[in-house]
Amino acid sequence: MLRDNVQDSGYIYGKWQNFPDTWVLCYRGTLYCYLLVGEEKAMLIDTAYGEGDLRAMVESITDKPVMVCNTHGHFDHTGGNALWPEAWMSEEASKDAKNAFGPEMQKKFNEMPHPDYEIHYLHDGDVIDLGGRKVTVVSIGCHHKGSLAYIDDKSRCVYSGDELESGQVLLLRTDLNAKEQAALHKQNMEKLLSHEAEYDFVCPAHNGSPISKQYIRDFIALDAEIVAGTQKVMEDCAGYGFAPVHEMMGRKAERACHGGASAVYPVE
Repeated sequence: MLRDNVQDSGYIYGKWQNFPDTWVLCYRGTLYCYLLVGEEKAMLIDTAYGEGDLRAMVESITDKPVMVCNTHGHFDHTGGNALWPEAWMSEEASKDAKNAFGPEMQKKFNEMPHPDYEIHYLHDGDVIDLGGRKVTVVSIGCHHKGSLAYIDDKSRCVYSGDELESGQVLLLRTDLNAKEQAALHKQNMEKLLSHEAEYDFVCPAHNGSPISKQYIRDFIALDAEIVAGTQKVMEDCAGYGFAPVHEMMGRKAERACHGGASAVYPVE
């Protein structure tokens, strides 16, 4: 029921249509899920934490079958998957998708209608046909090994998850150092740029949507500076909605900027 999305502080989810048959479902003003409605079925990109009833919100917009797809495996993007019996994501994303951020959140997840939802794998180059609307899958794993971007031919947007946004990309992999992560991120941004003729805007999961695809070029330049050690380091790691921090994943962290791009990464 939609009333499950109302708390004393207001709605858990907001919604707005930013392109024809394309909806932003905004969780607490900080995280964006996207609903793409085709002629035959709809595609939901990410599901937030599973709080409230995102499925009721989706079904208030469309009665078409819904294909739940994830940009990556972090639980703030997969927590609501268990409202549906199946979901699509990369194989790497599937390793984390059902792991909540803490025992209380895990308990709530386990009580959802489909905590054992079936997972189907998506791969680089796959094309999802929604009926009169096609979405191309592009593998861009860095922030998370299993990150996927989705290029939609109707809205002409690329849905980038946490790998590209206007606030900052968190290079938080523990298996790579800062320069290795920046090099990998640069390679992925160049891969997205090679598809530039297929989209006009970028729709991230946080911190503004849609945004200019100029951010892709800015991140390529920033990544190159981090690799070369010439980046402009900012005075703190402050981001949208949280206090300045100087550690990330148990390691000292710093933030660097170039144009509109900002990245937070570990310091050895």
